[in-house]
This record gives sequence, C-alpha cells and structure tokens, in this order.
Amino acid sequence: MKLNGIEIYGFGKFENDRIEDISTELQLIFGENEAGKSTLIAFIEYVLFGFQARQENNYSMNQLPRFGGVLFVENNGETFRIERTKDRTSEQVVIYYSNGSFGDRDDLKALLKGMNRTSFRQIFFCNLTTLNDYQNYDEEGWNQVLYEAGMSGGASLLAIEKNFEKWQGEIFKPGGRKPQLNEKLESYESLKKKTTEWEKKNESYNHLIEKVEKLETQVKGNAERLQLLQSEQRTLDYEKQIFPLLKQKQKLLHLLDTLPEFDPFPEEGLGRFDKWKEQSVLLSGELESLKKRKQGLQAEINPNHLLPDAKTFLQEVSSLNEEMILYRERTEERRRRKQELLSLEKTLESELQELGETEEKVKSVKTSFSGRESLKQITEAYQQSNQKYQYVNEGFLTAKEDLEKEENEYKRIKERIASEKKHKKGERESFSTQKWPFEMMAVAIILLIVIGLAENWLLGFVAAAIVIGGAILMTYTTKASKGGLQDEALIREREWTRQAEQIKDQVDRLNRAYLKAAEKVDLWEAERYQLDKDLEEWRVRHSFPKNLPSTSLLDAFDRVVSIQKLQTDRHQKQKQIEELDSHLALLEDRMKRLCDKVNLHYQTPENAIQRVLQKAEEQRESLKKVDMAKSKLKSLEEQYDEVYAKLKSCNEEIKGLMLLAETEGEEAYRTKGKAHQEAKELNRQLTTLSSQLGENVSVRFATVEELEDQRQQVEMEEASILEKQQTLYKQIASEQEKIRLLTEDGTYDELLLQRQQKEDEINAFGRRWAVMKVASDLLSKAKARYQEERLPAVMKKAEEYFKTITDYRYTAIYPPLEGEPFRVVHKSGRAYKPSELSRGTAEQLYLCIRLALASISTIEMPIFLDDIFVNFDEKRTNLAKAFIKKFSKEHQVILLTCHTATTVGINDKMHVLKRSSDRINKKDHLMR
Repeated sequence: MKLNGIEIYGFGKFENDRIEDISTELQLIFGENEAGKSTLIAFIEYVLFGFQARQENNYSMNQLPRFGGVLFVENNGETFRIERTKDRTSEQVVIYYSNGSFGDRDDLKALLKGMNRTSFRQIFFCNLTTLNDYQNYDEEGWNQVLYEAGMSGGASLLAIEKNFEKWQGEIFKPGGRKPQLNEKLESYESLKKKTTEWEKKNESYNHLIEKVEKLETQVKGNAERLQLLQSEQRTLDYEKQIFPLLKQKQKLLHLLDTLPEFDPFPEEGLGRFDKWKEQSVLLSGELESLKKRKQGLQAEINPNHLLPDAKTFLQEVSSLNEEMILYRERTEERRRRKQELLSLEKTLESELQELGETEEKVKSVKTSFSGRESLKQITEAYQQSNQKYQYVNEGFLTAKEDLEKEENEYKRIKERIASEKKHKKGERESFSTQKWPFEMMAVAIILLIVIGLAENWLLGFVAAAIVIGGAILMTYTTKASKGGLQDEALIREREWTRQAEQIKDQVDRLNRAYLKAAEKVDLWEAERYQLDKDLEEWRVRHSFPKNLPSTSLLDAFDRVVSIQKLQTDRHQKQKQIEELDSHLALLEDRMKRLCDKVNLHYQTPENAIQRVLQKAEEQRESLKKVDMAKSKLKSLEEQYDEVYAKLKSCNEEIKGLMLLAETEGEEAYRTKGKAHQEAKELNRQLTTLSSQLGENVSVRFATVEELEDQRQQVEMEEASILEKQQTLYKQIASEQEKIRLLTEDGTYDELLLQRQQKEDEINAFGRRWAVMKVASDLLSKAKARYQEERLPAVMKKAEEYFKTITDYRYTAIYPPLEGEPFRVVHKSGRAYKPSELSRGTAEQLYLCIRLALASISTIEMPIFLDDIFVNFDEKRTNLAKAFIKKFSKEHQVILLTCHTATTVGINDKMHVLKRSSDRINKKDHLMR
C-alpha cells in the first residue's frame, strides 16, 4: 500500500491542510522543530488505527466540532481514500473505493491484515530513539537491540524478557524468603504443625459435640410442637371470626331458592329493552316527517321555463363566449392587418417611384443570391478597373512628361555647344585683355544653376568646379602661350559633348518607358471592354432594366430585392385578411343559429352574445335550483333509508332480547327481568361473603362454646413445652462453655480451613509463576525459531544494504548463534562487535536491519524515516541518501527532517511544514 496524498480537516496544529501528489518512491518532508512532523505521523496512525486511550485530548481541536482527515492510498493498482473523522459524540471510518463503493472499520482491518499501531511503529517507522543511550549498553544490550530490530523492529521483546524475569523473581526464588510464594510456604508449615496438635485432643471435643447435638435435637422437636400449637390457636381464632358470616351465607342461599325463574336473561336486559323501545317510537315519527318533505321536493324538480336541452345550450354558450374573445382578437387583428397592408402599398409605390420601374417589371427580375454575388464581383471589378486606370494613366502621363523634358534639355545643350564654338574667338580675346577670369566665374555660376535645374545639382557642381578650376589655372598661366588657351577651350568643348551624350542616353531610356506605359493603357482598355460585355450579359440573364447606370447597379439590385419582399409581404397580408374574414363569418353564422334556436333577435355578434349570456344565466339559475332540489331529495332519501334501517335495527334488537330471555310479549319479559335483578343482587352479596370467607370454608364446631373449650386445652400444652425448652437451653449453654474452653486457640475445623486457604493461595501463586515461566520459555522458543527461519533472510537483506551504505567498507553481518554475539566483518577481514563500532556505523547497521525487516514484511506500507542522518558525517550522509533513493525504487519512503543539509542532493519531491506562528495565511505546498 502506497501513500499518494494527505488531507487534514483538523488535527493538532493542522487545520485544512493538504499534501498532494506524494512521490511513490522518495518523499521528503522538511520542517523546523515544532513544525508538526510528529503530529503528521500521529495523524497517519490515527487514520489507520484510531486514537490511543490517553492520546485523544492531545490532538483534539476545541474550536472545531469535528476533526480528522483523509489518506489517499494505492494498493495493488487500485486507488482509494481512507477517511476517519470524529465529532463530539462519535467517530466514523469510511473507505471510498474507485468504483463508487464504500468500506467500514472491518474492511480497514482486513486491508491492514491485522496490523496494529505497535507493529506499524516497530516495522515501518524508524528513528534513533532506541540507540540514544547506546553508551550505557553492554555487549548483551547491543546484541538485544540489534536482534530486536531485525525481529520486530523495536526493543519491546528485550523489555518483555526482563519483565518476565522480574515478575518470576517477585513471586518465587529458590532459597529466598521475601518473595510472595516463599512467605506463603513458611506460613503453611506453621498451620500444618497446629493441625497435628489438634488431632490429639479431638476425642473429648467430639463427645461434647455429640451431647450438644442431642440437646439441640430435643429443642428442635419442642419448637416444632410449639409451632403446631400456635397454628391451631390461629385456626381456632379464625373459625370464631367467620362463624357469623357462614350463618348469613346460608340465609342468602335460601332466599335465592325461593325466587321464580330468572334465567336465561340478557345482561342489563330491562335497560336495553327500554332504550330500544324509546328509540323505535322516535324513529317512527321521524320517518313520517321525511315522507312529507320528499313529496314537496318532487314538485320542484320539473319547472316549466327550463329548456329541454339546457345543459347543451349552456355548453354551446360557454364555447361561443370563449370564442368571442378570439373573435374580438381576430377583428382587431384584421383591422391591424388592413392598416399594415395600406402602409405596405404606400411603401411599395414609393420604392417603385424611386427605382423608376413598374411593378410587373420588378417582378420579372431574378434576384437570386448567386446573381447578387456575381453582380458584386462585376462591380468590384469595375472599381478595381477604375483604380487601375488612374494608376496606368498617371504612369503614362508621367513617362510622356519626363520624355519631353529630357528631349528639350538635349536640344538646349546642343544649342549651347554651338554657341560655345561661336564665342571661342571672343573668349581668346577676353583672356588676352585680363578680363577672362571674371567671365569664367560667371560661366561657372550659370552652369551650376542651369545644369542643377535642368538635370541634377551634382552634375552642375561638377561643371562649375571644372570651369572654376580652369579659371584658377588660367590665372596662374596668364603668361602662357596661345596654345595653352586653345587646349582649355578644347577641354570645355569635350565636357559639353559628354553631357550631351549622357542626356541622349536618358532620352532613349525614357522613350522605352513611355512605350511600356502606352502598352498598359491599351491592355486596360481591352479589360474594360470585357467588363462591359460581362455586365451586359448579366443584365440579360437576370432580366435587369437597362436604363439603370452601372455604378448604382448593386444598390438597385438590393432595392429590387426589397421591393419583391414588400410584394411578398403584401400578398401574405391579403391572404391573412381573407382567412380572418372566413373565421369571423363562421362565428357569426353560429351565433345566428343559436339565437334562432332560443327565439332571440340577432343584430350584431356583440349584442347577440350579451342576450345569449343573459338567457344562459337564467337557465343556469334554474338548473341550480333543480340540482339543489335533487340534492336535497337525494339527501332526504338517504336520511329516510338511514332512519328506516335504524328503526328496523331497533325492532330486531327488541326481538333479540326477547329471544335471549325465552319470553313472548313485553309483560312476560319485564316480569322475568325483575326476578333476574333480585337474583343478581343476592348473588352479589353471596360473592362478597365468599370473597371474605374463601373457598370450601367450614367450621369444625357446632357452637361457639365448644370452640372456646378447645382453645384453653391448646394454651395449657403450650405453657408446659415452653418450660421444658428453658431447661434444655441451660444444659446446652453449659456444654458449649466446656467446648469453648477446649477450643480457646481455635477449632480444628478452623485450622483445617486456614490450611486449605493457604494451600489455595500457594497454588494461585504457583500458577502465576508457571504462566510467567511458560511465557518466558515460549518467547525464547519463538526467538530461536525466528533465528532459524526468518533471521537469515533479514540478515541477508541487511548485509546487502550495509555493504552499500558503508561503501563496501564492511562486507558481512553474522547474527547471534549459539552464544555468539552480532558481528560485522570489515573489508580488512577483521570482525567487530556492535559495541566496538563507531556511533555512525552502529546507526547505519541499525538502519539497515530495520529496512531489511520492512522489505520482507508481508504487508506493504510506506517506511517513515525520522532524522536518521543526524550523527552521520558528510560522506556517510551522502552514501545514506544515495542508498535510500535506490531503496525507494522498490519501497516507498517518507523522509522527515529538520536539517536543511539533509535536503541537499535529494532531487525528489519536497513538502515544507511551517510552524504554527506562520500559519496565519493558508500554506502553499512547495514541490520540486
């Protein structure tokens, strides 16, 4: 069984807490001191086993009327919940299975296979409490601790063995004096000695006892005679007391014999006869009165003004009255439909005027959804064509403008080159007169402006820079030769020629762009022609008017759809009005027929229904009167039958009384009844006397005087016997005094009784000592059997674990055998006793044995380890962590700790418990 989750309603310091998704391998629970780790373990034990007798108040929550919680567990692949809750009056245990069924306490016990809280603690809960006082253990103590850890998981057997030895020593020790059984044996020997002395004087004691017994026998005989005499006196007194009563009884019996015949006669016969007679007279008068009332009601049942089929008439009127509501609603609806029809016709006329078409033409238009979609596509295509035209036309005009601009620039540069050639001569003259530098600067500025505006500013700056450079060069070469001036003019001419060629290339490029733009315009015109053709075909296919412009076709289509819908609505309204007229005519016809049937004048439906309703009310009142008369008549008939039945019953009762009395006639019945009453009174008096006297009472004497003489004789004999008794009592007292003196130290029987009691006490202590001895021997045999059968498997597992957890520094474990103690073998080959191991190694050994015991247990439960690393160094701690992680792959482990170092290196799930001071807010579960 594996633990998957915990939910605590209220337990100790926990309230409404959950631990979810607990790892099925290794789950770490971290909490500082007083954070609730021990409380958590106690909660798990509580859900599984309930509260211990003294533990309940430790975890109860006064502020909650009910506390407890749930364990979410898994067993053999099945998940279920175990819930245990407790309120102020009761405790409930419920198991919720995954299939929806429930379990109770017995199912939980079966699930745990008989495990109790002690065995759970000894096998599946491990801490180092047992080893806290290890320094005080001798070699035998160490052997016992480790032996118990491997056998039951705890040190309880060691304590039980010691208790057995202690309890046996308290009862009996050979050669001892203080133990209880030894003291009882000494006291028994003293009593045995006294009984031996008593046997010697027992003969005289027996003689006195026999004499006393004879005297007591005489006393007993006299006492019995006295009792007989006293009984005789009481009998005589009683006979004297009842003597007058017997005389009275004889007188009553004589009177009873003189009465006339009085039996048989019914009980209370005269009273019952008078009662039935009186009722018979009253009922006869009432019957006559009912007959007269019936005759009066018969005349009211058949009135003259009631229609033959009044009920049918009322039903038809009721039906017509209900239908008049519908008639009024339909009349109102017809008026409303008429108004709606007029409104529709006005709207339809307005729509047709706006559209500019006739109603017949609109009806012929086909307004399918696919037609509108195709029109929408054509309209959108027109819009795209218009947009495309703007784009294509704009590109065409731009290309044309750019081409014309470049051609003009090319002509201008050509003209300038020619102008430059004409002015070469003038320029040479200007250079010779020292005016040419200023002219060159002016030319540079002009070139910059012209080229910058005509083509681009970069080219203008280049041309200006060249001219300025030439001017500067010519400034420093004013004295150059004439050949230098000619070269400068040649360079300038070449530059203008180069620019002209560049512009010529640009003109060619723009000419090609212009031709492409013209081709796009032609293509658009072809597409537009196809669109016009598609639109015309759509008009013909859908019978759409041709006078409507293409730009508003979609709106016109929607308007046509709207007009057709109005036409449809108008037709429906007209049809509804016709149906309403038909229904109204049917109701009016029914109303006319009904008026003719009851002789009423028909004018309008409203007037007719009022008259018919008035007539129906009159008929209804008449029917009510008839029904009331019938009801009264029926009631009278029932009452008449009831009174007649009562009268008949009274007469039968009277006949029955006479039959019981065996008489004929009222007079004979009354005579016998009076005799019966007198006999009843005499019998009552006799019964009273008999109750005072008793049954079979008689007197032995004929007169009172004879009775008095017998009493005097009895008194005299009683006085004589009493005198003899006094003498016998004195003799018995004398003999008993002799016996007292003889038995002053106790009687022989008392000594025998004391001796028997002492033997019983010795036997009781002997049985207790034997039980302790047998239990001790059985425990020793159980340990020996465990050592032979189970201990090898536990030690084999523990040896594997011990090798792993010590990093193979220790290679073997030898259990105690034939007086040999526990031994562990170091890898060097040396064997160590447990007392020779370090504290950390001893705790490792103890842990391995405990885990081995849990691993071979027939019940699978989570193993809870509580701070088992506290005495380990870092290396041992890391080895122990690695070992426990490996061990948890096969067996679920819940590791509890308050040390943060323990959490390092464990990459499994961790839950953090907070102290109660931190529980103001609801806790968050910290998971990996």
